[in-house]
Amino acid sequence: MIQKKIRINILIVPLVFIISLALFTANTLNLSHENDLIEPEFNVKTSSLDYTNATIISDGIQNIIWNDGMSRYPEIAIDSSGNLHAVWADDTDGSWGNDSEVMYANHTSSIGWSFAKVISDGYNNVYWNDEWSGIPDIAIDSLGYIHVVWADYTDGIWGIDSEIMYAKYTTATGWSNATVISDGYNNAYWNNDDSSQPAITIDNNDKIHVVFGDNSNGVWGYDSEIMYTSYTLATGWTNVSIISDGYNSIYWNDGSSWDPAIASDNIGNIHVVWEDDTNGVWGLDWEIMYAIYKEGLGWSNATIISDGINDIYWNDGSSENSDIAIDSSNIVHVVWDDSTDGAWGSDDEIMYTNYNLPSGWAVPIVISDGYNSIFWNNGESVDPSITVDPSGTIHVAWEDDTLGIWGGGDGIDEEIMYANYTEADGWSDATVISDGVNGSYWNDHMSQEVSIVADANNVHVVWHDFTPGVWGVDAEIMYTSIPIPPAAGGNGISFGSFHLLFTFILILGLVIYLKKKTRKPLISTGN
Repeated sequence: MIQKKIRINILIVPLVFIISLALFTANTLNLSHENDLIEPEFNVKTSSLDYTNATIISDGIQNIIWNDGMSRYPEIAIDSSGNLHAVWADDTDGSWGNDSEVMYANHTSSIGWSFAKVISDGYNNVYWNDEWSGIPDIAIDSLGYIHVVWADYTDGIWGIDSEIMYAKYTTATGWSNATVISDGYNNAYWNNDDSSQPAITIDNNDKIHVVFGDNSNGVWGYDSEIMYTSYTLATGWTNVSIISDGYNSIYWNDGSSWDPAIASDNIGNIHVVWEDDTNGVWGLDWEIMYAIYKEGLGWSNATIISDGINDIYWNDGSSENSDIAIDSSNIVHVVWDDSTDGAWGSDDEIMYTNYNLPSGWAVPIVISDGYNSIFWNNGESVDPSITVDPSGTIHVAWEDDTLGIWGGGDGIDEEIMYANYTEADGWSDATVISDGVNGSYWNDHMSQEVSIVADANNVHVVWHDFTPGVWGVDAEIMYTSIPIPPAAGGNGISFGSFHLLFTFILILGLVIYLKKKTRKPLISTGN
C-alpha cells in the first residue's frame, strides 16, 4: 500500500511540472500575441522592429569621407556564404572622370563593409567610359561569381544611344571589362534607341537572364518594349528578343512597356513583370503585365495581373514599379505601387498578388495600409521591393511620405517602410525602418529607391538617402538589417489553448483514477 502511494506521488510530481510548464509557455505566447492585437499601430508609430540603425555604405568607411557626389539607385544581393553585395550609380568625380559610374561594395561578417569601387570603368587602368552609367542590378551565381548590369550612355560602335552593359567578378580574375549586351550580336548593330532599366536573374544552371526596356523601333511598332537576352558559357550572349509583344507573330501591344523585373524558379522557368500602358478591356490606365519562359515552349503571351482577375475590372489607377520574387514552392509573388482609389483613400498604395498552379493569379490586395481595418497611411507609398526568405516569409519594403513622428507629409522627408507576411499571421502592419531607432528621429530627408534581400536569419535593406550628415549634403547609400524571428511554436510541444485543456483533463483523470484505485480495501490473504 505504501509503495503504491509512493509511486502515485512520484507520478504526480512530473505531471504537475508538465502542467506548470505548459501554462507558463502558453501564457508567454499568448501575451506576445495579445500585444500585437491590442496595439496595432505600435510598430508604425515607434519603429519597434528589432533592426540596426541605418549605416552609410557609400562613404565614410574607416572614417574616410571622400564620396561627395550623388549615390543613387542601389541594389543588393546575398551569396551562399551570407556575404552581401551592393551596387549603385555614383557621380563622384575621380580618376574615372566626372561622369556617373557604377560602384560596388561588399560586406562580410569578419570585415564589415568594404570601400566602394568603380566597376563600370577603369579596367586595366584604362578609363574609356565617359558618360552616365546607372540603374544597375546584381545577381550571384552558384560559384559565387558576381554579375552586374546597368544602363550606359557612353558612345561607341553601337551608336550614341544608351545601351545595357555587363561586368562580371571572379576571385581569380577580379572585375571584367564592361561589355554591351543589348546590341552588336554577331557584330550587327541594329538597336539604335535607348535601352534602360535592366534586371538580371540567374537560374539553377547558372544561366544568366537579363531584361530591359527599349525604345528601338521594329515590327512591334514605335512603342517601347521589354527586351530579353541570356548567356551561357557555351554559347555566349544571345541576340536580343522582344517578350512584351509579338506572341505567335501577333503585335497587339502598342503602348509603352517599361521597368521590368525578373526572377527564376527552381525548375528553370523565367518570370518577368513590367508596367504597361497598352489599352484594353482593363481600361486606359497603366497595368502590370507578366510573361513566363518555359524550356521547350518559349515565352508566353503577356497577361494583365493587376486587374481583371475573374473578369472583374476595378483597378482604374496607374499600376507601376513592379517587383517579383519566387519562393521554394515556386509560388510567384508580385508587388507594385497603385493609384487606384479605395477604402485606403486616394493616395498611392502598395498592392500584392501571387500565383500558384492550382488557383492561378490572386485578386490584388493593398498591403501598405488597412492593417486590422485601420487606414492610417495617407501618403504616397511607392516603388516596392520584395523578397522571400528560406522559411517562406515574404518581406516587402517601399518608400513612403505618410506623416508621422518621423516627419513626412511634406514631399521632402520620405521614409522606408516595411511589412512581412507569414502563413500564421498574414500581413503585418507597416513599419518605418529608415528612422526612429531607439526613439531617435534623425533622418529628415528623402529615403528612396529601396532594395531588399533575405537569408535565413536577417532581412537586408539598402536605399539612397538625402539626409545630410558628416558625410556631407549629397545622397548616400544607407543599409539596415532586421532579424527574422523564429516561427512561433516551431519547436517542441504545441501548447495552444485546446491542447493545454485536453492535456490537463487527461492528466487530471489519470490522477483521480489512480487515487480511487488505491482506496480499494486490501483482500486479506490470511498471512
